Amino acid sequence: MIQRPKNKRVLFLIRAYNDLDHIAPVIWKMASMGYGVDYLLTAGDFPDDYRIRVIEDAGAKRLNCRIISGYYERVRGRLKFSLLRRINDWGVALVFGCLFLRRHSTTCIVVEWAGADGRAQAPFFLRSARIMGLPTIAIPHGYHTWLDNHFNETTQRAINETGKLPQLADRNQFSLYVVQSENIKRYCSDSGILEENLEVLGSARFCSEWSKINQRLCSSLGAKFSSHNDQRILVVFFLNHWQYNVDRGRCLRLLKAIGAEDQVRLVIKGHTRGRDAGGLSLSEEKMLDQLGNVLYPDEKIHSPDLVEQADLVVVYGSSICFEALRQGKVIVWPRFVCANPTIFDEGGVVTVAESEKEVIETIRAVAKGKKLFPSQALLDAFFYTHVEGDSAQATVLERYAKRIGTYLE
Repeated sequence: MIQRPKNKRVLFLIRAYNDLDHIAPVIWKMASMGYGVDYLLTAGDFPDDYRIRVIEDAGAKRLNCRIISGYYERVRGRLKFSLLRRINDWGVALVFGCLFLRRHSTTCIVVEWAGADGRAQAPFFLRSARIMGLPTIAIPHGYHTWLDNHFNETTQRAINETGKLPQLADRNQFSLYVVQSENIKRYCSDSGILEENLEVLGSARFCSEWSKINQRLCSSLGAKFSSHNDQRILVVFFLNHWQYNVDRGRCLRLLKAIGAEDQVRLVIKGHTRGRDAGGLSLSEEKMLDQLGNVLYPDEKIHSPDLVEQADLVVVYGSSICFEALRQGKVIVWPRFVCANPTIFDEGGVVTVAESEKEVIETIRAVAKGKKLFPSQALLDAFFYTHVEGDSAQATVLERYAKRIGTYLE
């Protein structure tokens, strides 16, 4: 291993489950390559999460600033006037944030895609870094699959009123804003982020190197829904954000149609951002429960494990489709459920369905043993464009590690 200076360290700020899911691979790689790596949770905790164990086993060190977390959790909410709150926030960042970064030899900060100040406790560290002249880097906390800019109510309203997407020019305060593909770079540029601040490095979450590790780590963690004694096929249906031009009624009718198939056990996985964003209501679950063969995995069951157990995956809009492609699963993409064009509509890597009837026909064909897999050539081309890029010289994770590492030299 190359000996790297330990007096120059990178601090990763992690807020939510999605951030951990997409950022942990970068932390793991940098720590494994000998960089000085610290991480700090800015909102909540992830007790016993396998990714936390992996990054710490690789050498990443968890930090916590008790003064800042105490102010954020117990004091800040009691300040009634916004001006007073802003003054105190800047004071805490200026004094305690700067002291914290100096104490831990922080040389640069990496955080999720967000505004310049970040979210939760992140502002106290990002503001401090800029006061001290330290570089700040934003890397993906998700994957943008849409091909046009009218993908939800917010973007549609902004385009109708101004002719532009909601502008994110404040994100130009980051030293570097990393994206996974040219399509996402195009979207960020349309949103006001300067071209010179944008860099395409591929997808850390779905790259080949991490996908293999992640699947191995997940495969023994959750409950098993499939059984060798059960002649039914296991269909896993991944929900997405309702606000992303999803026809909720058609989606529910499709779920009901799939669940009514005798040869199917249906597992419905809500979106990781919660029931309101992309899950079923209690009344909707009660309606589907009447079918007698519908299951709802909890948050302890990770998506790669569900995909591994599935005989067929139904997904629309969601980047979890990459996971199913990695694992060689039959994928049905019900385009009629979501009006947004996506990267998965083209390329021939999924079975695109235009109606409930076509979805059911595909399920029945798979139940009879029919194989519906794309060619390796199509898969390679698709992953090259949207995930891997040119990995001949360096893997995706090596590119992330070395690029961030330039700020530690």
